[in-house]
Amino acid sequence: MDSKQATVAILTLLSPLPGLAQTSQTAPQTPPAAPPPARTMVLSLSDALSIALGESDTVWVAEAGVMRAVGNEKIARSGFFPQVSGSADYTRTLRSQYSGISFGSTGGAGSGLSSLPFFQVNQYTLGLNLSQLVFDGFQTPARNREALARRRSADLDVTAARAQTELDVTSAYFDALLSDQLVDIAQSSLGQTEEVLHQAEVGQNVGTQAEFDVLRARVTRDNQLPVLIQRRNDRVFAYARLKQLLNMPLSYDVRLTTGVEDLDPRFAAVSDLSAAERSAVRQAEENVTASREQVTEARGQRLPSISFSSRYSPVAYPASGVPRVSDFREDWTVSLSLSVPILTWGRLKGNELVARGNLSEAQARLRQSVKAAELDALSSRNDLERAQAFLQSNTSTVEQAQRAYSIAQIRLREGIGSQIEMTDARLQLEQAAVNRAQALRDVQVARARLALLRDLPLGQSATPSTTPVQTTQQSGQPAAASTGASPVSAGGGTTPGLPTGTPGSPP
Repeated sequence: MDSKQATVAILTLLSPLPGLAQTSQTAPQTPPAAPPPARTMVLSLSDALSIALGESDTVWVAEAGVMRAVGNEKIARSGFFPQVSGSADYTRTLRSQYSGISFGSTGGAGSGLSSLPFFQVNQYTLGLNLSQLVFDGFQTPARNREALARRRSADLDVTAARAQTELDVTSAYFDALLSDQLVDIAQSSLGQTEEVLHQAEVGQNVGTQAEFDVLRARVTRDNQLPVLIQRRNDRVFAYARLKQLLNMPLSYDVRLTTGVEDLDPRFAAVSDLSAAERSAVRQAEENVTASREQVTEARGQRLPSISFSSRYSPVAYPASGVPRVSDFREDWTVSLSLSVPILTWGRLKGNELVARGNLSEAQARLRQSVKAAELDALSSRNDLERAQAFLQSNTSTVEQAQRAYSIAQIRLREGIGSQIEMTDARLQLEQAAVNRAQALRDVQVARARLALLRDLPLGQSATPSTTPVQTTQQSGQPAAASTGASPVSAGGGTTPGLPTGTPGSPP
């Protein structure tokens, strides 16, 4: 049996057997229905980004904030214009305090009093009200400027949410590509251990190798199987995270077409790294503007308020049920009101203190945002440079490790090398291949983050890969790569441990 046939046989044995957990007594009467075929989605990185921007819940939440900001802007702007309202009332008098009162004989001088309004049982009142604010201590202009600043901040929030979504999808896309590569590496390593086991068994048969060498090769082969299973499990979670970001059913079969070394055109240009151009800094500036207008509004509450109003209210008292146009009597008033706060028991002072506190906090947050933006830009550029340097060094390392493994194979075949030497060379080759795959992913994500940096929220470093980078010790047990050999993620940290299956949090 050659290595490929042995690999297929082992992987077949590892596959879950149908009905393995059921005994013959508990076997179902009828076979279960076959599941529907999974829908296949062929996705490039550009397609995934387009889908995510239209399906992202984070973007939808930010756009809802824009809707609220637009509504508040309209409310604030309405204070500049006259407010007009209409009304209509009908009153039916069932009993009146004037009932039963006599005003003399019929036809006398008092008989005309019965036609007065308070003697009528039906009353119709129409109303047209107009009010216009003349002066309110500059509160309405300040409120309008505050609403405009909140609207601009909400627009920037949408931009930041879109940029964060693009970074998250890019990270998840290359995580999925990385998981594919790690599965291929694990399968290749399993094939290599199969080949070593086969050579050891042949050597034992011809008398050139001891039983110890065969046992050691078999244990190494068996310990490589959990690594392959773990790689496949990591790939399932990596694809699940990508599907969730795209609001795609987990049952879909996704095929990725963008290569791990392909660069999306939208990430080719480096974004402006100046702190003043960062969306988070501009949002902080808008918050300062809005807080400053709140102070102006609080001060304006101390000034007099002048308003103009007019009311046109025709009234009818028909003897029968429905009035005629001639039954209405006109009632039209015009008024000019002046309101001056005299005693508020600290309410106005408290409002002003609250507004001043908000302004001081907004100014402090602006200074913090500028400092964080400068550090964030420096960190992003350094992350890309470090990832590129790591990729360049790993490329030569893979070539050297491949050469060393080839030599170890020849030495073992010719009888001048040991199986330990062969195993060590294979481990080094596997680790070098894993590190290079991780470095490729980190470079791509770091490039995307640098291109999106202008619109990204502060402190949102490139998401490290959720795929653990592990190798196999000479004893055959899985172990995390050492600090000196583990790849560095684009976010500046080392590769995390085993994933939990929960995608990283986003906007």
